Amino acid sequence: MNMKNTIILLGIILMGIINLNAQDCYTVKEINNKTENPDLSSKRFTFGIKQMTEELLGEKFTICLDGKPVVVNITSIEAPTVGINIGPFMIKKKHTIVKTEIIMNDIVYVGEGSAKLSVKTTFAELKDENLPFEKSVFASAVKKSLQDGISKI
Repeated sequence: MNMKNTIILLGIILMGIINLNAQDCYTVKEINNKTENPDLSSKRFTFGIKQMTEELLGEKFTICLDGKPVVVNITSIEAPTVGINIGPFMIKKKHTIVKTEIIMNDIVYVGEGSAKLSVKTTFAELKDENLPFEKSVFASAVKKSLQDGISKI
């Protein structure tokens, strides 16, 4: 075998090894709000979830524009509140729980995340007992839920 054939053969072998190591790439195609709250379908909300998902997936997988589709469903948001009365004051502890589904390669990975929030109020009620009132707490719970789901992939 001459030198030219050896170099061509070596090139073919190397290309085969590189292709074996090539990883599939993914793109977050959809963010779906499966809860009863229409506010969670806003562009700002879905864009934020998409960015968060891509960032977290990017730690384990390659992200690209035309990759295999990834779908994220926000399936439930719970914010149970426990109140303790101390004289004229009420101390409310709110625990936000977010559940998500990440669908990759036709497999559903369920995640759950929570964040704690304490509020001290004087005879005042929180505006909405069903949803977290502070965006940063909500975002923190969503991120933990996505991390939980992605850790199962």
